Amino acid sequence: MNMKSPRLTLFLFSVLLLAGNSIPAPVSGSQKTGTTTLSIKLPDCIILHYYSALNLTFEEYSRAIEEGGGGTWNVQWNGAAAGGNQLSASSIQDVLPGTVALTIPNVWAIRGLSPSGNAKVTITVVNNQLVSGSSKITILSGSDQTLIDDNAGHSGTSINTSLNGIAASNATIGNVRMTLDFSKTNMAGAHSGGQYKITAETI
Repeated sequence: MNMKSPRLTLFLFSVLLLAGNSIPAPVSGSQKTGTTTLSIKLPDCIILHYYSALNLTFEEYSRAIEEGGGGTWNVQWNGAAAGGNQLSASSIQDVLPGTVALTIPNVWAIRGLSPSGNAKVTITVVNNQLVSGSSKITILSGSDQTLIDDNAGHSGTSINTSLNGIAASNATIGNVRMTLDFSKTNMAGAHSGGQYKITAETI
């Protein structure tokens, strides 16, 4: 029977042992990090929201006004009457004003970016006449007649107000206030043609 010699067995054991020791041990991975600093430059940006047309409907108003006793009238046989209390422009009660100062709420808004975070908003009357035939309604101009205000208490024909960034939820919303003169108004129905302009600019 052919058996391996003890020397051969020892030799094979040594080979296996050396082979096991030659397997390299795991080495941990190398790592490097780098940090980058970003700088972003944003341009001026402004977004103006407005309505291109507004239709204002005044409430219906009619009433009978009792102006006191008429007094005594002298009547001639030809039908002429004189005396008594006669209605005139000075005696008629002024129950409706000749001019109306009104506020149109929440009809413009701005948002955006500027170096100061603010913007300048200005209102200008472009056409002050609303017309229907010979009947006219006049938009009065001037610092106390036609102006804008915002939801932060700024008011005037030109105001500086906050842009509050570009998010719609933070937009600055404002009103238009104007005084209308009805002294040359003699017809009911639609009067058209009046225009105002709102300008918004970054500051």
